[in-house]
Amino acid sequence: MDRSILAQKTHNQGNRLHPSDALYKQWIFRYTFLEYAKDVGEDGDITTEALFPDPVEIDAFVVSKSTGVVAGLQEAHYFLVASDPAFKPRLGHITADFLKKDGDAVVPGDILLRLRGSIQDILKVERVLLNLLQRMSGVATITRTYVDYLRRLGSDVLLVPTRKTLWGLLDKRAVVLGGGGTHRLDLSDAVLIKDTHSELLQHNISYMLGVCANRPGRFLEIEVETKERAVEAAKVFQKLHTPGGLSVPGVIMFDNMKPSQIRESIAAIRENGYESEQVLYEASGGINLDNLEHYGPCGVDILSVGQITHSAPSLDFSLEIKVQN
Repeated sequence: MDRSILAQKTHNQGNRLHPSDALYKQWIFRYTFLEYAKDVGEDGDITTEALFPDPVEIDAFVVSKSTGVVAGLQEAHYFLVASDPAFKPRLGHITADFLKKDGDAVVPGDILLRLRGSIQDILKVERVLLNLLQRMSGVATITRTYVDYLRRLGSDVLLVPTRKTLWGLLDKRAVVLGGGGTHRLDLSDAVLIKDTHSELLQHNISYMLGVCANRPGRFLEIEVETKERAVEAAKVFQKLHTPGGLSVPGVIMFDNMKPSQIRESIAAIRENGYESEQVLYEASGGINLDNLEHYGPCGVDILSVGQITHSAPSLDFSLEIKVQN
């Protein structure tokens, strides 16, 4: 199997990030309905209700004030339109027309969606809706910046987030919309043996990989920090990937290693005859736009980058209102 295809198989579960998936629906619920309940409080929007004691029907438009990639419209549709009616009594009656799709490029002045309803109902959902779209679009946009840079370098490496996310699986879906992957969706998704595990078990790679080979999960991954550990891990994976042995791909993650060290490690794995089509290489730790040109071509299949989720700037969207005649 082509290595880039295998990387997509192991580290991109974007097709699961949909309201039809029970786990993902919980994440949407958390950042829409639960945030809405906290925002309106016990007594609702007392300012709008004081100024407009009677219903006033309006059209409202979510308008982009930034250039970037749209994300969060699927989640907004679930919040406003497609969710269980039992969740929505406090939302009032709002209709929504979506004029853009997730993954679309936007520039200042573009309209993402139009809402119709009373000013009381629409202003109560305004902040939750804008927060959702601005956050997810910001993550998608910075991801697209990274991915475009990698493609200009001629690299087809898969860019994925780490678990350093602010909005969990919503951030991971935004990365997918920006052209990246997901890595693990949660701790039960795949086995990842980290340096913490290694230190507690005296760095016994053979023992750790052997025990974890029988665990469920989509792949088996181990962090290494030196060339010697990388070669050792590749040797063990080769033994595990025998007929009747490990049935899932292996991944060697070069953790906090410089591009030159990664290249040397991969070369040593090849020289020792341990390279396998069933084992992918991943780089993680300190990767950013300033050094991406060195990591993209260093020989790995996957780059995991925390910055695209924990430090992504939000896109700027606004809600513009027009009173219906």
